[in-house]
Amino acid sequence: MENTSSNDEFIDIATAQDEPNVEPLRTHSNDNLLKFDTHDKYSTLAAVKKMIMRDLPPPKTNEPPQPLFNGLLRMAKSPQTPLLFLAFETPEHRAAAAELLGTMTFRKKKPWHEVAVTERDLRLTYKGAGRKRERADEAPSQSKVTQWVGCPMEEQLARKKAHCLRVMKTITTLKGSDHEKLFAGVHPSPEQSGYRNHVQLTFGFTDAKEPSIGFLRGSVVEGMYTIDSVLEKDIVTVNVLAKLIAEAIMSVYYMFKPPNKGGLEVYDKTKDKGFWRRLQVRHNTLGEVMLDVEVDMESVSTEVVDDVKVQLSGILQGSELRAKLCAACGKDTAAVVSAHYHHGTGMNPAPPETTRHLLLGRSTLTERLSGLQFELSPTSFFQVNTAGMELLLHEAVAVAELRPSTTLLDLCCGTGTIGLSLAKYVKRVIGIELVESAVHDARRNAERNGICNTTFHCGRVEHLLPDIISQLGPDDREDIVAVLDPPRAGVTPTVLKWIRGTAPIRRVVYISCEQKALERDCPPLTKPATKAYRETPFSVVAGFAMDLFPHTPHVEMVVVLARNSN
Repeated sequence: MENTSSNDEFIDIATAQDEPNVEPLRTHSNDNLLKFDTHDKYSTLAAVKKMIMRDLPPPKTNEPPQPLFNGLLRMAKSPQTPLLFLAFETPEHRAAAAELLGTMTFRKKKPWHEVAVTERDLRLTYKGAGRKRERADEAPSQSKVTQWVGCPMEEQLARKKAHCLRVMKTITTLKGSDHEKLFAGVHPSPEQSGYRNHVQLTFGFTDAKEPSIGFLRGSVVEGMYTIDSVLEKDIVTVNVLAKLIAEAIMSVYYMFKPPNKGGLEVYDKTKDKGFWRRLQVRHNTLGEVMLDVEVDMESVSTEVVDDVKVQLSGILQGSELRAKLCAACGKDTAAVVSAHYHHGTGMNPAPPETTRHLLLGRSTLTERLSGLQFELSPTSFFQVNTAGMELLLHEAVAVAELRPSTTLLDLCCGTGTIGLSLAKYVKRVIGIELVESAVHDARRNAERNGICNTTFHCGRVEHLLPDIISQLGPDDREDIVAVLDPPRAGVTPTVLKWIRGTAPIRRVVYISCEQKALERDCPPLTKPATKAYRETPFSVVAGFAMDLFPHTPHVEMVVVLARNSN
């Protein structure tokens, strides 16, 4: 899974010297520390911020935007606990935030409540020493989505290797430096710039108050409402095809900006108002483009919406745009082949289940990976670095020790990318995925590629896995390998218990975009047997990483665990 963590968190002063473009400021004060129980063990800090934005929107005002929490110095939450920590400048700021957070609830049932701060809390939070700060020579646009853009690639890989070795030391029980022998290193991405095949852009205003489209500069919770424009800033990870599409969409915006043409403005978060809201752009290896634009259709008349759709269709299918796309990628197949639109309101993106309307072309985009073709809908998950993902799968085959007799369990399978790519190496593939539309895409992709040894099931892993295992024949149960590619939050303890307690599973391949989750999920599989975690434990036997996200601190890490012989 792609790592989409918030980049406005804080780092330890001991490691600040290892981070590019980061200078430690000072240790924050613990005198005004606030501790809240959210009842939510699994959400990350970024997810909690989104909840606060959703449930506690800032007031609609024409005044300059202010932080939701005034005087906020630091905000932190461990995904392993339901506790949220916030440090403030003054007691008054702390009291105001406590009153605000006291109105929050977990799943609209359990109210959040303040918890007394202990001496241990003060000691631990005092260690969170430095804040990220942009250097004078750092481009502001790069600090959010390409934090390491000024760092040489060799140094980026060295930093990521050091990070992965720290993770390996945490998840293994080996002494000294033995864990380093298990790690095969960080493989560089085949492409270092423009590698993203998928971007989600936001309409808004730049610091100069000019309408544009790009990336939010920070968290709304902390009062960041402006964007960095992809049309004005050279953001190295964004492919030129996405920039051309954004430019084309903005040309339509200017057509309808005058009051006599509809007065359609870009979204203004300070007023929670605006027609043009978000734009998602995907492209494949042939340069074919699919886009999905989010607009507030209820804020204007049906006639104006129809006029917008006509102009969008004309621009997106026009010869001028196609010529630019072909020239940019050097392929005569480049074109907009699919365009969707959907309705959205509020500060958060419309949920994935929101109805998408087809504006032009096909309903899906076909991507090619490892010799296979995958149909992607607007909400489908697919790795943003296609070339890098191909290398990752190639390396995973070797360390997983797949055999013609292997039954492969593709847990959290999504649209079946991993399972279908590995199907030719094993006897059969069984995929489990919670999202129904993703399971539908996985089945369709299997049929499209003529792969007959796969089955995909919709539901929770912990609910389906026991019955699936019990229904396997003796031959299919002798050699089972499980692949885990979970979202950022990792997997639930129940899933880990079932994997640990299913004796025929001899190997687990854990693909991690968020290593905090990996560090949390490995110990239940490797610790000695207990009543909850039955059967023989696993041991970490191999690991490697793939730099799927150059110019950022994020890395995709693969760890293999093998069942102990006794």
